Amino acid sequence: ARRQRQMCIRDRDVTVWSRDRTGRVLPELRARGQIDGELFHAMAVILDNDRSCEWVPNCTESREIKRLDARTIWVYSATNSPWPVSDRDTVVKVVAEEIELDQQYRVVMQAQPDLLPLVEGRVRIPYSKIYFLLKRAGANTIQIEYGLDVDPGGALPKWMVRRTARNTLIETIIALETQVAQTRDQYQFEIKALREEFQ
Repeated sequence: ARRQRQMCIRDRDVTVWSRDRTGRVLPELRARGQIDGELFHAMAVILDNDRSCEWVPNCTESREIKRLDARTIWVYSATNSPWPVSDRDTVVKVVAEEIELDQQYRVVMQAQPDLLPLVEGRVRIPYSKIYFLLKRAGANTIQIEYGLDVDPGGALPKWMVRRTARNTLIETIIALETQVAQTRDQYQFEIKALREEFQ
């Protein structure tokens, strides 16, 4: 699809860029902010899909359906939508990648909609590529970039989708920082497994 104009806003210390895509209701979105926390702890929180609903906005269900190793898993999740929009669900392959040893990592979530049967009352998201880019910015500071390229499927009012998506990106980065702070003494096993996986 042809890419069109790009827009940028800043809200609550998070910068959001959006780029319209021809034929798509939702623009390609990217948000960047800085959070307090240890890099592998933040990655462990992102990869703990069984607890995603504790912090991911609008999440109503999230569960791991298959695991290959510490960095590759498949996940089913569902989100609620305001009336009259139908709730959405998605099946994604989640892969954590090293970009620069001990400095920069990316967690990529790519839709695999046909992996599970459709669920009555929910619209399956046909296409999504979502990522978290985590870069060490200090001893206990991480720069987070959160990218969203999604076709939500079904009929949706354009204005609602755009406003909701932009706010969701900002809220997700802020909520991630809160979840990392609230789970400070947890995830020791997962952090150790991730460190070993990427050495």
